Amino acid sequence: MRAVGLITEYNPFHNGHRYHIQQAKQLTQADVVIAMMSGNYVQRGEPAIFNKWQRAEIALNQGVDIVLELPFAYAVQPAHLFAYGAVKLLAAIGVADLVFGAEHADYDFGALARAAKTVTQDHEHFQSDYRQTFASQFNQLLVEQLGVDLTKPNDLLGFAYAQARVDLNLADQIQLHPIQRQQAQYHDVRLPFGGQIASATALRRQIEQGKGMTNVAQYVAPQMLALAKKGPEVHPFAGAWFDALRYQVLTSSVAQLETIYQLNDGLAPRLKKLVDYYQGASYEDFLAQFKSRRYTKARMQRLLLYTVLQVRPEQIQAVWQHPYLRLLGVTARGQQYLHERKKKLAIPLISRVTQEDVQGRLQLDYQVGKVYQHFARQALQQQFTQDTGRQPIIRDKKEK
Repeated sequence: MRAVGLITEYNPFHNGHRYHIQQAKQLTQADVVIAMMSGNYVQRGEPAIFNKWQRAEIALNQGVDIVLELPFAYAVQPAHLFAYGAVKLLAAIGVADLVFGAEHADYDFGALARAAKTVTQDHEHFQSDYRQTFASQFNQLLVEQLGVDLTKPNDLLGFAYAQARVDLNLADQIQLHPIQRQQAQYHDVRLPFGGQIASATALRRQIEQGKGMTNVAQYVAPQMLALAKKGPEVHPFAGAWFDALRYQVLTSSVAQLETIYQLNDGLAPRLKKLVDYYQGASYEDFLAQFKSRRYTKARMQRLLLYTVLQVRPEQIQAVWQHPYLRLLGVTARGQQYLHERKKKLAIPLISRVTQEDVQGRLQLDYQVGKVYQHFARQALQQQFTQDTGRQPIIRDKKEK
């Protein structure tokens, strides 16, 4: 059986994602669709608006055959690490094709990644201006040397997937298929007039504000709409999470803060000083003060999340050194594929989390899952934990 891979967040799942699935099937004629989906936290450093089980179930109902969780150690990272982890794990499960959206689907991302590697080797000291982010200086280099602008978010991710394929030596195993992003753009904050595809950003804003669910209906599947009407699964980061962040910082020394993943290069004392000085600031105002020309807003958000979750470098490294596949959901067709592949897998496929997993490979995901549950609404807190006691969702009905 041939498998096509999708790298996703589904935060929330909308009609653009369904189009992505349909196009992936049509382009590749694959037998199964495998989604490598971020868990309870997303790349930009925030909790997902709905938990991973809810999002996995909707994906299965909309045409995905296997939903795997992208571990936190890769999911909440800059684009190159996010892509590297996702591509590596999709390769491990045997995907032959990777289909992704792009603002410029006409780019040859594979050739671009190979050329960019040569360019950066020839200009290894291009990052010399600490008043600009790495991403800005890297893009300037590509514009100057290759005439290609990678400032659009989906183009940047597509390039990162292609880079990962080069770094992992997977050019012969995985074919890249960019598809044109439709209608709404990634950063659009308002629902569009007409059409059936809105950005996830605009949909999240509507759901978080608890209004306009009638307007949301045309952009999402009925199951997603039912969740949206109940409101976000967790409290927003700007609320209780931000209070927890300030508590962590106020009760920690600089030396203790420096043990947090990536809270280095003088960022720990800067964070402590800002928390002391801006006691009454809103989250957005605080983030604006924490951000600098050297670091992107997304990186700062990730650092604040790492601090709340108390993520340590050794925990991240442990996941990188001991990879695994975490199964969240599967269809009957997906089960058949896994049955055919299981003897060929070089890394563990975890379908049910044991105490051994919690103390070993899944220690970090278990830790951050418990924190997600702590900040969830009461309804979620009364359910099973996000990891132990849960079995993969099995869907054996015909696709809707």
